[in-house]
Amino acid sequence: MPAAKKVEEEVVDNSGPIVVKSSGKKKDRVVLFTIDDVEYSVPAKPGVNVTLKFLNEMRKSGNEMFAALGLLEAMLGEEKYNELLDYEELEDELLGQILEQVVKLAMDRVEENQGK
Repeated sequence: MPAAKKVEEEVVDNSGPIVVKSSGKKKDRVVLFTIDDVEYSVPAKPGVNVTLKFLNEMRKSGNEMFAALGLLEAMLGEEKYNELLDYEELEDELLGQILEQVVKLAMDRVEENQGK
C-alpha cells in the first residue's frame, strides 16, 4: 500500500493590518477642454477612489448632475474647477459636454475592472 501523501494547509495570518504605501507616481493626464488656450486636464485613468466617490454620491443623492459636478471637481482639482465656475461665458451645452466626458472616463474605469 503506497504511503499517504501529506497535505499541507497554508495558514494565512490575518491578525495584523494591511499595510499600503503610496507609489508617489504622477498619473497621466488628458486635456478635457480648453478655455482661451488654457488647458484643463484630468487623470487619463481616474483612481478607483474617485469613481467610488462619484457612485457613492449618486447612490446617496440620487442626483447624477450633483454627483457629476463633484466628480469634475475631484478630477480637475479645486483651483481649475473654480476657474471653470468663474468663466462667465459658460453655457449649459458646454457644461453638459464636459460632465459627460468626466463621467465616461470614470465609468470606463469601472468597466475595465469588471473585465478582469
